[in-house]
Amino acid sequence: MQSSYVNNYPKALDSLASQPLGTHQTITGFMRIFNRIQHGELAKIVHENYTEQLYFNDTFRTITDRNELVDYLQQTGQQVDWLEAQVQDVARGEHDFYVRWIMRLQFTVMGKQVNSESIGISQLRFNKQGQIIFHQDFWDGVDGFYQHLPIIGYLLRKIREKL
Repeated sequence: MQSSYVNNYPKALDSLASQPLGTHQTITGFMRIFNRIQHGELAKIVHENYTEQLYFNDTFRTITDRNELVDYLQQTGQQVDWLEAQVQDVARGEHDFYVRWIMRLQFTVMGKQVNSESIGISQLRFNKQGQIIFHQDFWDGVDGFYQHLPIIGYLLRKIREKL
């Protein structure tokens, strides 16, 4: 995949062809990653479920290389006390699956333990081997993460109150 896809959702979406899939089995692999983010087998699970060249955007970061994705997810796993994701619903479009999920996580900021719950949707596109070639998350990072940070969180809550 060309680096010009970084931060270019429409271009990546148009350029990455999907393959028809008959079942939701691939969704299970996708969810295994986020429920095993602190597990020693994370790299193996990512390699099984994502293509080498891909488009991944979780609103924090855009990644186009599977090994970089492994590093990013391992770093995420090290920064949280625990994380679990539960699928609420799966919808299928012509080319993509849309997975509605709830993610619960616990992390520590400046010595304070924070419990966070976030609702989101992941748009997934698969190749003919059932691996993810396109992964775009849609969720509110302010609600799920930033509001819990000192200073930034206070400012964001005040802005929301005024809206």
